[in-house]
Amino acid sequence: MAARELRIGIVGCGHAARVHLDRLRQIPGVCIVGTADPDQAAALALSAKAGPDIPSFTDHLELIRATKPEALAIFTPHLAHYHPAMDALRAGCHIFIEKPLSTNPQEAADIVNLARGRQRKVGVGHQFRLLPSLAATKARIAEGAIGPIRLVTATLAQPWLTMHSGAEHSWRFDPKVAGGGILADSGDHLLDALLWSTGQSAHEVAAIQSRLDSGLDVVTAAAIRLADGTPATLALSGVTDGSRFELEYYGERGRLRVDEHTFEEAIDGRPARTVPLGEPVETIDGNFVAAIVEDRPLCCPGEAALDTVRLLEAIARSVATGQLVRL
Repeated sequence: MAARELRIGIVGCGHAARVHLDRLRQIPGVCIVGTADPDQAAALALSAKAGPDIPSFTDHLELIRATKPEALAIFTPHLAHYHPAMDALRAGCHIFIEKPLSTNPQEAADIVNLARGRQRKVGVGHQFRLLPSLAATKARIAEGAIGPIRLVTATLAQPWLTMHSGAEHSWRFDPKVAGGGILADSGDHLLDALLWSTGQSAHEVAAIQSRLDSGLDVVTAAAIRLADGTPATLALSGVTDGSRFELEYYGERGRLRVDEHTFEEAIDGRPARTVPLGEPVETIDGNFVAAIVEDRPLCCPGEAALDTVRLLEAIARSVATGQLVRL
């Protein structure tokens, strides 16, 4: 794919970094120049996986100074996206940030504005936009296939809690499955899919959550009004024995249903039909590399991720206050 070498540094060396590293290593022209993580063992392990003689650091600034990457890929915990992103942009790097762009709308806007001023690219890891099923959905909505949309339902269920038996059955947090809460770790994929597919931003939201004693959210329910007035419902659950990622769009002429693998439409009273789909044409990592090397469009540029960050923050604010929040 790449017509020239692209030097990439990696910040944050956990599970997400390992997944993305495997993809990056398969792209011709990509050169991993170093890794950084406050956990030195994690940085060393990822450097060893990336290839021989690749240096590791405990500070992202040391990585930037020593290796002078053209791009920095950031896989730190969500709350730690901001400083590596800003430091990399100040150093002239393009950046890729594993979703979300930030947990704070002002920080997200700072990143976008600095990148615009420095003429650097910001790619965000909302790779669900690359699913053929969601791309087909977005296209059919834009064509007006089901007429004006009157309701959208968005559902995500993942087995974040596991059932343990003992004196009595109980659900327990499984750290191998879950991360920072279902809304932040997986729910933002669903929110981005909702906003991207409809071409809308959110206008207001009212939300409630169920949490563990630790504060970790395991169930979130929200009513969202989109910018054009269309209502949408959001349901996220970590209490389930199976996985589900699904959106349904109800319009005046029919209905669309989409999940990660299938796209179904029922229009003008005809029976629902499943539409054949092709395979994904690229990965989010390949898209980022091509955006820099070939000046192709980013799947999810930083500007496009701002609305999802704002909605995530508004849901959290509504949960905390018990109030309707207008964005």
